[in-house]
Amino acid sequence: MWTLVPLGNPGPDYQDTRHNLGRLMLQRWMADRDLAPAPSRRFASGTLYPLTEGLQALVPATYMNLSGEACAQAEAAGLYPRKLILLYDDKDLPLGTGRFRLNGSHGGHNGLRSVFDCLGTSEIARLRLGIGPFERPLVDFVLGHWTDPEWARLDALDAPFARFLEHLAATEDLGTLADRVNPAGFWETPEARGPESGRGGV
Repeated sequence: MWTLVPLGNPGPDYQDTRHNLGRLMLQRWMADRDLAPAPSRRFASGTLYPLTEGLQALVPATYMNLSGEACAQAEAAGLYPRKLILLYDDKDLPLGTGRFRLNGSHGGHNGLRSVFDCLGTSEIARLRLGIGPFERPLVDFVLGHWTDPEWARLDALDAPFARFLEHLAATEDLGTLADRVNPAGFWETPEARGPESGRGGV
């Protein structure tokens, strides 16, 4: 069982901000499949939900910079960190693309920093979801809301994101998964590479 951890900030004010992309993509995926699971377990800092065969989600209830607290509580309850898959926004990747990594630094991302600090390791698999090119000041950019052209690019991300989760649910080897989902062609589409007008269906 793989446990998805969509990083983000709680509450409606942050729902459609760039920093919540990991959470938004999972919500869109669930909505497309009419999934509204009841919690299977609650922790002080997060909630565990069953999704489909092979997948569940641990949704932190804290702000981004405290995301690791839910992961640590889940670990204490028996979840294995090597089975966690973090979903998060990455300013250094173009919007509409993704990159799967098995380890690495937090790159200044406060959500990752918290997870690594609380679990005592950076050997945590993660799906980086691009929000670039970014603008400064960075805080204003990541906490800013999507523009109409950006919504169109998010529409183009739905299909490869769903394929990623299908491959994840069916795999036992994350190295093989990385080889399958990291080629640029897996993510990039004409819609992802070029802005279009009009907001997508969220």
